[in-house]
This record gives sequence, C-alpha cells and structure tokens, in this order.
Amino acid sequence: MKHPRQMLLCSLVAALILTLPTGCSHTGKPSPSAAATIPSVIFDTDIGSDCDDAGAMATLHALADAGELRILGVIYSSGRIKHGVGVCDAINTYYGRGDLPVGSYKGNDVGDTTDSYSSAIATNTLRFGHDLVDDAPELVSMYRKVLASQPDHSVTILTVGHPHGLVHLMRDARGMKMVRKKVARWVAMGMGGWNFEQCGMSTYCEKLLGQWPMPFYISPAGADIITGHRLLPQTPEANPVREAYRLWGTALAEGRSSWDQVATLFVARPELFRVEDRGRVERSAQGPIVWNANVNDPHHHLVTPKLSNSEMASIIEELMARPPKNRVALPARR
Repeated sequence: MKHPRQMLLCSLVAALILTLPTGCSHTGKPSPSAAATIPSVIFDTDIGSDCDDAGAMATLHALADAGELRILGVIYSSGRIKHGVGVCDAINTYYGRGDLPVGSYKGNDVGDTTDSYSSAIATNTLRFGHDLVDDAPELVSMYRKVLASQPDHSVTILTVGHPHGLVHLMRDARGMKMVRKKVARWVAMGMGGWNFEQCGMSTYCEKLLGQWPMPFYISPAGADIITGHRLLPQTPEANPVREAYRLWGTALAEGRSSWDQVATLFVARPELFRVEDRGRVERSAQGPIVWNANVNDPHHHLVTPKLSNSEMASIIEELMARPPKNRVALPARR
C-alpha cells in the first residue's frame, strides 16, 4: 500500500501530465499530428513598392521556423518591376529556404512602377547569396504545380499585394480545378483602394470578388501598427528585410505600418483575432473595397485584431527581428 503522501504526489504528477499540450512532444517540437494541422501557405506579394511586404515575409519565415506554419512557395504578382523576384529569393535565402519555389507574373498591366529597394537588393547576389534576380517561372503554372503536390483542401493562399494572380488561376481550367480541390482558404490584406483597385487591379476586382469559390478572409488592419524601427535595426546588415526598411524612406528609423504582417499573423494565430462571419466584401460605388454587413456571403469573413495596436506591434516586431533558424552563412565580404 502506498503512503498517502506518495499517492498525493502521483495524483499531482498525473494531473500535470493531463494538462500538457497534446500537440507537442517532450522536446517542445510539434508532434506529427500537430504538424499535419499547421497551415500550409502560398505567399503572394507585390513586394518592392512598400516595405511591409518584406516585413510580412520576415514574419512568415519566423512563424515557419517556430513550427506554426509551412511555406509552400512564393508568388510575385507585380509585372512592372521584375526585380521583386530577386527580393523574394534573397529573403527566402536569408532564412535558409533558398530552394522555395518562386513564381512571377509575366504581364505588365498590374503593379507599381516605384522601385524603392527591389533592384538594389535583387542585383546584389554577392551580398545576399541568392540566385534569382529578375525572372522566375510563370505565375499560373507555379500555382498549379504547388497546389497539385498538396493534400485536398489543405492550402492557405495568403495575398498581401494585388491578387490578380487568382483571377488568372481561375481562368485556367486546370487552375480552377486545383483551387476547388486543394485550397482551404484565401486570406488577403485588403479593403480601401490599394490592393484591390489601384495599379491595374481594378479590371480584375469584380471577377475576383464575384467568382472566388472558397472561404475568403480579409484583413484591413495595420495602418496604426508601427514596426521595423525597434528591433529590426539590430539585425545583421546582410538581412535583406532590414535593407528594404533602410531603403524605404525613414522606415528603419521611424517604422512603417504593418498591414501585411497583420494578415500574415492571422494565418498562424487566429486566436488573436475577431472574425466576423456575416457580411460581404464588395466594391463600393465610389470604387474602394468595403465590408457590407447588410449583405451576407457565407464565404466572406472580416478579420480584426483583438489586441491593442502596441501589443500587435510588439508581437510583429519580435517576429520580424527573430534570427533565422537555418540561415546559411555567407562568405565574408571583401
């Protein structure tokens, strides 16, 4: 017979074991069952005209390093500044994922012509160690290839730029089949005018909002969530995300809005957000994209943070500045 003290100790140990997260092993790493449920993400960006796209890629990679999501590939959606391909590859390389597939838009009807940092980063392959500069496989073919390799209804498409690539994907018969079969949801940074209306996107907007067949989550927050100026300046000069913020006005010194990072954070940590399920994303009579709570589309969902702006900024800044888990050391610069 056990002594009462021993019985009490055993009970406490058993209770502690029952409270441990079931998705993690004793090493703290996600178990196989947890790994199967983390989001698998295709990241679609118009990186180059603003620096929050670069900040979102840093956030994305940090979340992947932490086992909170899996990156399947990157799509560069702007056709007017080809060097965005190289920026994507430089950031992927910095985080030890230089082998990630990258696709790009081959047209020139959509995209900002402003080159804030794209060519400076993309062409400096010696400094950042990447391979791609201004060319990558065509957007639709890359979407199809990545989607085809994934389990049914498992892929999150995350767009933080002009999402016209999804229209091209739907226009393609095999592409639309892949969307219906492989995509679980589309998460977009949007509302207002920029991503859905400007730089050539307006001609695609109605078709995209009217015909997209899968669950759609839109995140408009981020204007007052300022990041990039507290911890990011302390990262290495070989960090292309840091360089993007240094070259984009005063972002490295004063910070920049975090629209794209907020949408990225939602993908991995939805518990930090409110989700409004009744309503519809639509084009207003004046042009900008709005959320209409009086008309319901069951596929459409509005995402807003539960936390304060300062709390969100702290989370995002830490992720943006977190050292890469698998960074490959580059030769010393001469």
